[in-house]
Amino acid sequence: MPRNFALTAAAFMGLVVAAILFTGAVAVSERLPVAAAKDGFSVSEVRDFVNRATVRGLMAGGPISLWWTTNVAKKMPTAIVPRRTETMPLANAPMPEIGNITAKTSFGDMTLDAWVNDPRSFAQGFIIIHRGQIVYEAYPGLKSDDAHMWASTAKPLASLIIDKLIDKGLLDERKTIGDYMPDFRGTAWEPITIKDILDMTTGLNAEENPATRRDPNSITSRLFYAELGEPTPTTSKMETVREVLKDAKPVRPAGMSFDYGSGITQALVLLAEEVSGKTFSDLFDDLVWSKVGSSGPIQLHLAPDGTAAVHGFVSSSLRDMARFGMLYTPSWNTVATERVVTPEIVERIRKGVRPNAFYMAGVEGPILANALSDAILSNSRQWDAVFPDGDFYKSGFMAQGLYVSPGRDLVIAYFSTSLDHTSPQRFLRPIATSGLFGR
Repeated sequence: MPRNFALTAAAFMGLVVAAILFTGAVAVSERLPVAAAKDGFSVSEVRDFVNRATVRGLMAGGPISLWWTTNVAKKMPTAIVPRRTETMPLANAPMPEIGNITAKTSFGDMTLDAWVNDPRSFAQGFIIIHRGQIVYEAYPGLKSDDAHMWASTAKPLASLIIDKLIDKGLLDERKTIGDYMPDFRGTAWEPITIKDILDMTTGLNAEENPATRRDPNSITSRLFYAELGEPTPTTSKMETVREVLKDAKPVRPAGMSFDYGSGITQALVLLAEEVSGKTFSDLFDDLVWSKVGSSGPIQLHLAPDGTAAVHGFVSSSLRDMARFGMLYTPSWNTVATERVVTPEIVERIRKGVRPNAFYMAGVEGPILANALSDAILSNSRQWDAVFPDGDFYKSGFMAQGLYVSPGRDLVIAYFSTSLDHTSPQRFLRPIATSGLFGR
C-alpha cells in the first residue's frame, strides 16, 4: 500500500514549487525518512514518482528526490559499465573511536555516530577506508549494495579521463576547445583552454549556483532540462546538451575566478569523445572501470541525445564510489589490477592549484571554505577543494561527498538526500586530522 503522505499530490506539488522558488528546499516535516529508501517503494509510489520526477521536483529534496537518488535508471537511459574483473573485497578493520569524532553540524555539536543516525541528517550511507580496509561504515538509508546517485561527486570521472587522454598524447591542456572541436569554433568556447575548463574558470555564463538553478533560462537549468528530456519552460523548446552549451556567452575573461558549473564538466565529456572517437561510457570502461575489482557495475545515465551526464548522473554502490577514490591512494592495488591514477595525475591535482584569491572570487569558493572549516588552497581539475596537506575533496548536490587523502592513504565517502551540504562536510577535516590515520 502507498504510504500515507500528509498532503494530497496536488497540494504537495504546490508546496514543492513554492519551496523551490523561494527557498529551494522542502520542509523536513514533509519528507520521508531515509529508511523508506532501504525498505523500498510500492508499485503505485514508483509510478507516481516516475511521473513527477521533473527537474524542479527532483531538486526540492523531498520524497521524489529520495526515490530518484537510488532509481535514476528508471527514468533516464543508462549505460551500464560492467565489472570486468573479479571483485576485490575490502577487508573490515572497525575503529569504533571514529564514531566519537565531533563536528559543529546544523543541529549543534554532534559525534559522527550521532549525526549519521539522526533522522534529521537524511544520511543514507557513510564509509571510511584506511590503508585499503573499511574502518567505519553505516547505512541508515541504503542496503550496502544499492546503487545511489553520486551527483556532482562524479565530476572527477571526467577530469580523470581527460588526464588519461593527456597521457596518451591525444590532448594538450594548453590548447583550446577550438583546437579540438570544429563545431565549437565561432562559439564562446573556442578560445578557452582545456586547463581553464578543468579548473572551472571559463568566464562563461555557465555558472551553477542557487540563482542559476532557479532561472529556467540559465545555461545550468537548460542543461538539466535537456538531459531529462524536458522542454525549457519559457520557450517550450526541446534542446540537446550540445545546443545548450554552444549558447553560452562570455561574462568575464577566462582564468579570473572559480566559476562552478555542470555544463563545464559536460564540455569535457564532449571533448573526450571528440578526440577519442569513443563514447564516454566506453572510454571510462576501457581506461578505468575494467581495471577495478568493483562490487558491481557503474551506471552512467544519459541525456536523450546519448550524452553521458557525467557532471552528476552517475550511480553505484557507496563502496564502489570509495573504490574510485582509492585509485588516488597508495592502496590502489587493493581495488585495481593496474595503476589507473598515476602519481603524475595526483600531482597535477595537488600542484596545479590557482591562488586562493581566485578561489574566493567565485560564488562556490567562500561557501566551501566556510563549510569545510579549514584552510583551502583552491580547487583543481574538477575537485572542489585542495588542502595544504595535499588532501582533496569533491561534493555533490543533496549532500554526497568524496574525500581523498593520498598522504594518509584515506578515503571518506558518503551518500545523502539532504539539501544540508554543510553538516557532513564539517566532519571531513576533523576525521582526517584526528591523528588516527597518521601525520
